[in-house]
Amino acid sequence: MFDTSKVGQSFPPFTIEVARNKIHELTSAIGDDNPVYHSRAAAQAAGFSDVPISPTTPTMLGFWGNTGFGRELANVGINVMRVLHGEEEYDYLAPIYPGDVLTGVTTIVEGKHRSSKDGSSMDILTTETRYTNQHQQAVLTTRSTIVVRE
Repeated sequence: MFDTSKVGQSFPPFTIEVARNKIHELTSAIGDDNPVYHSRAAAQAAGFSDVPISPTTPTMLGFWGNTGFGRELANVGINVMRVLHGEEEYDYLAPIYPGDVLTGVTTIVEGKHRSSKDGSSMDILTTETRYTNQHQQAVLTTRSTIVVRE
């Protein structure tokens, strides 16, 4: 069972540089052919100063930049071999472009235990990652729900 005293605990910051080719690769991989995510000229014509990150890029920022996240979860007692992804939510606070260097800090903001009538149980955790750019400007907040099957 999840130790609810861990709610409020933050993990060490991580840093990732937003790479133009990664924006292109991710949007290509998911079949998004919107030229705004593939061409600086198209992005500028649409009113952006450069190619912006696509709506689902924050999931990859966490995977690519926060490579120690599984270890951090294990350190607070989460069996990472039993983790399922629940949901993601993004709050965009400012544009994010290629060359931006983002620093993220992830915090456990909620944790609860659920039991079902059949005797099975699970822990449901919510983490929040707050990103700032190289100018210390808040640019993105993500919330992730993690289900830990017992």
